Amino acid sequence: MPKVTFYTHVARPAAFACRLAARAVRESRVLIWSDSLETIMQLDRDLWQPPEQFLPHEIWQTEDAIPSETPLLLASGIDLPHLPADMTVLNLSPDFWHTAEPAPARILEIISDNLEDLADARLRFQAYRKHGFDIEHFDMHDKA
Repeated sequence: MPKVTFYTHVARPAAFACRLAARAVRESRVLIWSDSLETIMQLDRDLWQPPEQFLPHEIWQTEDAIPSETPLLLASGIDLPHLPADMTVLNLSPDFWHTAEPAPARILEIISDNLEDLADARLRFQAYRKHGFDIEHFDMHDKA
């Protein structure tokens, strides 16, 4: 059963995304997905800092074949790409990944403490639940 993990009330989502990606890539290949190329470019820079903690990654143009050797991919777009079923998606977009075919084995959702972001997250939570995803939630208030 696919699993989605919500991290809510995250004070610094970009920094948290880098730390979460570093943890997630120990268990599976990871795609960081955004609806903004600007966000992807910023994450590309952030993943180089500090240099001694560099996390190998690649910006993937989704119209190309998925790179097979890179543990962490960054991508953006309008349409969800086709992924191997065992891949983890760190979703930084308003997209609902339950519609992907096949659905990723794991989805990570980072939600800031912004009220609009929290309201959007509730909608995604309900959609994932409706589609049979196993859901877990971590409140990161005062933690991240």
